[in-house]
Amino acid sequence: MVKRIISRKKFLSTTVGGLAGLKLISRDISPCPADFLGKHSVGKTNILVSPICFGAPRTNEESLIRYAIDKGINFIDTGQSYGNGKNEKLVGKAVSGKRREVVIQSKIRLEMNELPSGGKGKKGSDEISSALNYKLEGSLKALDSDYIDILLYHDAIEENLLFHPEVMKFFAGIKSSGVIKAHGFSTHNDFLNLHERNNKDLFYDVIMVPFNHKGSFVHSVNGRFSEWDQNRLISALEEAGNKGVGIIAMKTCSGGKYSGTPGIEPSFREAVRWVIQHPYVSSAAVAMANFEQVDEHMS
Repeated sequence: MVKRIISRKKFLSTTVGGLAGLKLISRDISPCPADFLGKHSVGKTNILVSPICFGAPRTNEESLIRYAIDKGINFIDTGQSYGNGKNEKLVGKAVSGKRREVVIQSKIRLEMNELPSGGKGKKGSDEISSALNYKLEGSLKALDSDYIDILLYHDAIEENLLFHPEVMKFFAGIKSSGVIKAHGFSTHNDFLNLHERNNKDLFYDVIMVPFNHKGSFVHSVNGRFSEWDQNRLISALEEAGNKGVGIIAMKTCSGGKYSGTPGIEPSFREAVRWVIQHPYVSSAAVAMANFEQVDEHMS
């Protein structure tokens, strides 16, 4: 069957007006070239990623991202709000010519000033749809790509907003169209109700969540301390993994150095190893700022 090609602009204008008439897009975004050795599937998405994910927010160097790719990392995490809106552009430039070799995960979110109606009624739904489509267009343009492998709702806090019918309609529509391969959400604090809700509804394909050996972290930028009920989180993640939800761990080094083996000196590498030894974790995001850190985690 001949696939139909539509432009990104046309797709977005269609979604803003409603997804009912949307056609499946023609762009071929089949999974990255198969290299099953050492790659994990993100849940049941069949997206193959390296067990270490390159967290791009801490670098301004294209060469560092390319170095990580050459070392075997095929998974890059970014977001629209990182680097004052410049991090996605950096990633886009770094993967130029290698787009099909890498999996890009990015993030967008709604701000309350974009929702004067509070998401209520038809006006509220229209505000949500307009804002999300505008942000999607911005991310695609910044990444210089016609698709995003995994798109997350960034820093989810409010259950009613994350599972708002219009938000879910947006993610379902762009996934069915092929503009993204998988959708999900990230959350930073002890909002375990979001994981448990998704375990019940099984709407989102991917969850990105802080997870480390300590069960807490201090935010590297604002100094905010955050901790969680480790046992409850592990229970929720195990259930999610058993149900086919992909788990991407973050703040993996923020609990400090670790060693679980006598005779092995505590290190950040061992801290990340602790994370990825859990079978339900698809990949551990590590914010690497220099070549030495890439070498440490990929040795």
